[in-house]
Amino acid sequence: MSNWGKDHLGTGSSEPLTAVIIGNGPSGICLSYLLSGYTPYVKPDAVHPHPLLQRKLAEAPGVAILDQDLNYLSEGLEGRCQSPVALLFDALLRPDTDFGGDMESVLTWKHQKERAIPHVVLGRNLPGGAWHSIEGSMVTLSRGQWMGLPDLPVKDWMRRKRRY
Repeated sequence: MSNWGKDHLGTGSSEPLTAVIIGNGPSGICLSYLLSGYTPYVKPDAVHPHPLLQRKLAEAPGVAILDQDLNYLSEGLEGRCQSPVALLFDALLRPDTDFGGDMESVLTWKHQKERAIPHVVLGRNLPGGAWHSIEGSMVTLSRGQWMGLPDLPVKDWMRRKRRY
């Protein structure tokens, strides 16, 4: 493999990549984050406002969310989509957003190299999609806190880009 492949794909092997992500918008970025070995855990002192979910989370303290029964954790959750796992991650990343709150995520992320899966993300434009054209005065259909990525709230990104 050429130096380009080694430098940019992080592998010196001629073996095919395990995964190819088509699209470098928010969903593709989130999937790449997970495939890169970033693993979600519930913060030790976090209390989720959904009592049933809080009870289930307390059953396995210190265990990565990805190592738990996602179907069990997502039972009883309701929201804007039909995917139980998507509802679960919405509930963990933005605990009370559906009710107008702005509670901080109950998740913390740990980088675990042994969980990383070799992959590449393909997209037509710069990663992030619409984020590159967001200005502080813009209004979006989604509330501002819904525009964040795992471990990167949009307000922090805008502050660093001086777009507030």
